Amino acid sequence: MRLDTLALAGMLGLAVPGIVEVVAQRPAIAQARPLGSFRDSQWDVSLFMDRGQYYYRGQARGSRDYLQLRDVEFAGTNDRRVYRWYNANYTYQVVWRPTDPNFIRLQVFENNVELLNRLLERY
Repeated sequence: MRLDTLALAGMLGLAVPGIVEVVAQRPAIAQARPLGSFRDSQWDVSLFMDRGQYYYRGQARGSRDYLQLRDVEFAGTNDRRVYRWYNANYTYQVVWRPTDPNFIRLQVFENNVELLNRLLERY
């Protein structure tokens, strides 16, 4: 075999994994609900599954106190999903669009009066 043929074969051998990755990209997996941690300058919210329960954990930034809730109520549409957790007279609501999975809207209501409305970004 000639040297230039060996060099070409070696370069193609190195390039093939990259070409295959571009051509045969993995299909996107649709996420059924927002999972992970989201924040803005004032709030941190974590949404996670544990033993079949969907949890909300909210915390004011800079505070050690947090609120963790389960027993979610689902509402909304396929395009705009709404998740609600209740704690006494308070409702904690997360609105999420699967087409924009890196953002959630956090709303907090007391007796149906909105106290908080923030856009949080995944981090």
